[in-house]
Amino acid sequence: MRTKPGLALALALAAGCADDVAQPTGQPTTSSEATTGGETTASTTTPPLTTSTGTVTSETSTGEPTVGTTTGPIDDGLCTRLGGPDGAEALAVAIAGQVVADDRINAYFLNAEFDGGRFLGCLVDQLATLAGCPGATYTCKGMQSAHAGLGVSAIDFADFVADVATALDAHQAGPGQELTEADRAALLDSLTALAGEVVEDPGDDATLYQRLGRKPGLQAVTGAWLASVTGDAALSGFFAGVDDVRLGTCLVRQLADVDGPAVYGSEVDAPAGVEPGVSAAAPCRAMQPAHMGVSNEMLGGAPITSADFVAMLGHLGAALTEADDKDAAALQKALEPLCPEMVVDPEDCPGATEVEVFAEVDLGMALADGAYDGTPATMACATLMVPPSEFDVVAGVEVEVGIDTGYAGDLTIKLLSPAAETVTLVSRPGLAEATDDGSGCSGDSSNLAATAPLMFSLAGPKDAELMGDGLGTDGVICEDDGACSYTPNPGAAVGPDLASLAGSAAPGAWQVCAGDSCGGFTATLQVVRLHLTRGK
Repeated sequence: MRTKPGLALALALAAGCADDVAQPTGQPTTSSEATTGGETTASTTTPPLTTSTGTVTSETSTGEPTVGTTTGPIDDGLCTRLGGPDGAEALAVAIAGQVVADDRINAYFLNAEFDGGRFLGCLVDQLATLAGCPGATYTCKGMQSAHAGLGVSAIDFADFVADVATALDAHQAGPGQELTEADRAALLDSLTALAGEVVEDPGDDATLYQRLGRKPGLQAVTGAWLASVTGDAALSGFFAGVDDVRLGTCLVRQLADVDGPAVYGSEVDAPAGVEPGVSAAAPCRAMQPAHMGVSNEMLGGAPITSADFVAMLGHLGAALTEADDKDAAALQKALEPLCPEMVVDPEDCPGATEVEVFAEVDLGMALADGAYDGTPATMACATLMVPPSEFDVVAGVEVEVGIDTGYAGDLTIKLLSPAAETVTLVSRPGLAEATDDGSGCSGDSSNLAATAPLMFSLAGPKDAELMGDGLGTDGVICEDDGACSYTPNPGAAVGPDLASLAGSAAPGAWQVCAGDSCGGFTATLQVVRLHLTRGK
């Protein structure tokens, strides 16, 4: 399983307490601090802080003083009513406890890379500075830079504000505390005003994680998923003796790691009841070691196959009853790369291959009448360029050809691969030629039309040598008889077949060539499509 740096939703009052704020997968790092060669630089100042004097002097992380402007009055006695620096620390601990226990937003914090100690220290400094405590100075990162790229949604921020309000209520009711309702309102107002610098997803819909209901939504999906899977007699045997609680926690983290804030395999020692079954000492395991040797006890110890994996994804789709169809498909697709790490037949995993079609149409390439002598030089050839990609190995080939001619039995069609292998797809159908040299006239008298192209593949239901049988001189193959797909038959030609191309390099120039052996009927190559299945 991939790993990524810790994702830290630095509390708004803490203004980005972690030195290194990580970004969700696929998003660029835009933090104001960048580490190069062990040296850290910073350029962002802290946000304005408010006191009764209307200004406050703070420092950037480089030590340069900055002056903030007032955003609302907080009187000089607030620090005393808060309980002084000790009260600020107690409130910070309470806020952190609320946030970590809140499944709606704690996925941002429960990763080993998150610096909880620095986070808490920044939060204490921020609270003490807001309260006007003597000597308090906030020197951590500014709000916008601290949260850049995290994808914090409006509902994330609202839930955080609610957690702060709960902590404030408990602090306000504590022994010896004198916080007033006005104090509470002033602190929450100062926090709420920072939403514009923190929220990047105002619609709560920028990621699958958000659209599927964040961690609570994924917990519900996972519960339904496991119930569906363990109720499937073909799969339940894989789960005999499995710790269901731990498995559920790890599956939630795995789904939240697709494009959300959780980091799979980076679990921490959370409070009791929060992410049960995992810990810093017992994190969720990577796919390969976790599934090595796992077998289906109900089916005689059968190993996990790609078909089992696909069935698991099917159960996931069934569990996503509340999700949009596109989101359900996207989540299933996002898990496909895990298949090769889990099964005994990784070559059959979904996502292990991709199919691309490379086409040339309206070619208008006339075949030299009666010129074919067995060589590509006497054929009309269309070239299809296949670019490099991460799928650079041939896994399968199908060829579609559209030709206009009045005599199909005159034609020979070949495929030339970038590796200079030549596959003869059909050689003068209906004629038992002695050699592949173009001599001898002629085979089937049926017609071909480019508007009814023929497909050559290993799965073709009809032998190419039988093309046009029974149609007669006026019939059009495929158009009139419905026979459009053929298994290649090289006739007298010597060389590889389509199956032999598997495992060769896919990138490069592919050519589809057609030759005419007998005079009297003009043939024109119009359409060529290469259906290329590529693997890694």
